[in-house]
Amino acid sequence: MAEKAIMTVINENNEIMDVDVLFTFKNTATGRCYIVYTENTTDENGDTEVFASIFDPEDKTLALSPIETEEEWAVLEAKLREYERAHGEGGLAS
Repeated sequence: MAEKAIMTVINENNEIMDVDVLFTFKNTATGRCYIVYTENTTDENGDTEVFASIFDPEDKTLALSPIETEEEWAVLEAKLREYERAHGEGGLAS
């Protein structure tokens, strides 16, 4: 089994926390890179909560930016479904 990638983030409450990186990918249509990660918490339906952000792989600080368009979210949701199929995860909630 591959070792999980862990990154440290500062959440909206300015709390520092370690999260598991599920995957990254580049959208060839937009040229943007995305990172999908989880705090390993579940929502009210028991699905694992996941988060996604835009990042610049050349930026050593790994500053994350929000995903703002419906088109980007549609691509991301398709990638999440692929990830679930490939990894046999229960439910992922974004």
